[in-house]
Amino acid sequence: MSAIEVYLGDLKSRLSGSAAVKADLLTEARDGLHDAAEAYREGGIDESEAERRAVADFGPVDLIARAYQAELGLRRDIRVLWELIIGVPVLMFAWDFARALSFGDWSRFGAPPPSWYHRVIDAADTLAALSPVVAVAGVIAARQLSRRGDGGPTARVVALALAVAVGANLLAVTMYGGATGVLEPARLVVSVPCVVMSAAWILFSLRLTVAARRHRRPSRVIAA
Repeated sequence: MSAIEVYLGDLKSRLSGSAAVKADLLTEARDGLHDAAEAYREGGIDESEAERRAVADFGPVDLIARAYQAELGLRRDIRVLWELIIGVPVLMFAWDFARALSFGDWSRFGAPPPSWYHRVIDAADTLAALSPVVAVAGVIAARQLSRRGDGGPTARVVALALAVAVGANLLAVTMYGGATGVLEPARLVVSVPCVVMSAAWILFSLRLTVAARRHRRPSRVIAA
């Protein structure tokens, strides 16, 4: 096996994440290595030595693996932001639609809820709406910063946007369930479709929270 393929095999074994993104990064590395080796061969150096020099010029595999893993982490985190941008509004609309279709107006519960409940629900609505807005801002900022060629600011912006957006969504879901459970637990199970949508939103929120906790600060720039 050639020095380049040995190097790429070692590099691949050190990376974890999206198979498609990993394949893109390895293809980029392979092309660069073969171009460098070709340049050495054109200078009169034999093939094995040309590949060895190309590998040496590319950099230590552990250093390159850290940089590539950072890119994989950043790509993953931006994907989580996109899931928030799409998922939260869809879940909000789907829950309200399911409630209206399968249960009807809240007035069916009789006396209107106290003012404190309205304040909590209004705050939860604001947080739920804020989550995708923050995620959009994070994606836009990452795109702009990535063009400047410095991955540090991009990483910090994505990490902050991810934490705020995921946190706002999770807090909103907690407030919805907590306030409703305290007021009248029966409101949590007004219909089967509403229960299904509530469970879907909770699972969605927990999965994104776990994904956000796996954030790794990248050291290179990735365009969003």
